[in-house]
Amino acid sequence: MKEHNSVYLAWQSSDTRIWHVVGLLKEHDAGYSFNYTKGALASDKFIAFNGMEDMNKTYISEDLFPLFKNRILSSKRPEYPSFLKWIGLDSEDASALNVLGRSGGLRSTDKLQMFKRFEIDDNGKFEQIFFVHGLSHLQESASQRISELKPGDTLKLCLDVQNDYDRHAVFLRADSPAEIIGFCPRYITRDITKLIVDYKSDITITVESLCDEAPANYRLMCKLNGSISTNKAPEFMNQEEFQTILSS
Repeated sequence: MKEHNSVYLAWQSSDTRIWHVVGLLKEHDAGYSFNYTKGALASDKFIAFNGMEDMNKTYISEDLFPLFKNRILSSKRPEYPSFLKWIGLDSEDASALNVLGRSGGLRSTDKLQMFKRFEIDDNGKFEQIFFVHGLSHLQESASQRISELKPGDTLKLCLDVQNDYDRHAVFLRADSPAEIIGFCPRYITRDITKLIVDYKSDITITVESLCDEAPANYRLMCKLNGSISTNKAPEFMNQEEFQTILSS
């Protein structure tokens, strides 16, 4: 089957609050496939999903699996056009996996989130679009500072090494005036830390879009751009937790 698109599934452990990459969803010309990744083996608290109990199996379906279909807002809902605006997708680009990868497929009833991984080109360059987390917990001055941002504005990445809850936490800071305006999503912070600390990568963060009328989790979209040495890229991309338990 020809592959067209893919997104990863991250799960947060309730006891450690660590995010683990537990699955890979792929779109093919004849449907979809799902594999568990080795990150699902990192915690004994993780339980395989209903109807997908065998973690050594490749699951194939002509239709999107219910686990993921239930995480996509129906196009029949009156708020759907606004939703697409919030996540920065046109209707022609709003395929199931594009929506999941951009929106995260968030539900309040579990600790799962979808995301697209860094894509590194032949020259070692990469980019990643994400929504800033933690906006609903900000002080009024930070919320006002966000409202003053404009697309293209550059932000600062700061490794929060003294964070008691997440040693890989990365917060974002706006300058002139300086203000902490939120955090990078936890499921990509280990990659960001590895790129900065281990691979000495040059990384920049810019504002992609700002939508004050959107819910807090879709209010501020940013773009990460960077580069990595081409001889180090394979090592970075082959991290164990992203590898499928059984290749399709």
